[in-house]
Amino acid sequence: MDKQQPEDFIEQIISDIMSGKPDEILPYMNDNVEIHICLGNELYSDSFNATFMGQSGLTNFLNICTQYLEFDHIKPREYHHEEGKMIVRGSLKCQMVSNGSIWTSDWMQIWTMDKDKVSKLRMFGDFHPVTRPEPRAGDVEQLRAAHH
Repeated sequence: MDKQQPEDFIEQIISDIMSGKPDEILPYMNDNVEIHICLGNELYSDSFNATFMGQSGLTNFLNICTQYLEFDHIKPREYHHEEGKMIVRGSLKCQMVSNGSIWTSDWMQIWTMDKDKVSKLRMFGDFHPVTRPEPRAGDVEQLRAAHH
């Protein structure tokens, strides 16, 4: 975290995830980093829990994010400092690549630091579908071409 405030550090990592730059994130993580995820949805029909271990696990997690989701935004709203930890609450909006559905979520993350690197990241979120799926950019172009 060289002279960066923890909030700036976390926002840089989130920006790199959204930009599809997982390689930029690896230097900020311990070799044995742990990523724990617990996601649900308002329908209580699906949930997802996973643990990714080490730099290879982190790489797998980041590849899954960029392969299946297109992020509109990931916005931290509130930070709470504890010794060696940062609790971050925020919101996000993303689109599923496979079907174009839009999802929003309020989330909480707990970042555990070891010196200047992340040793553990725990993420919790409840996802809510947006009532009307928004067309993806490629779909809009195809619709326009079909009607002209």
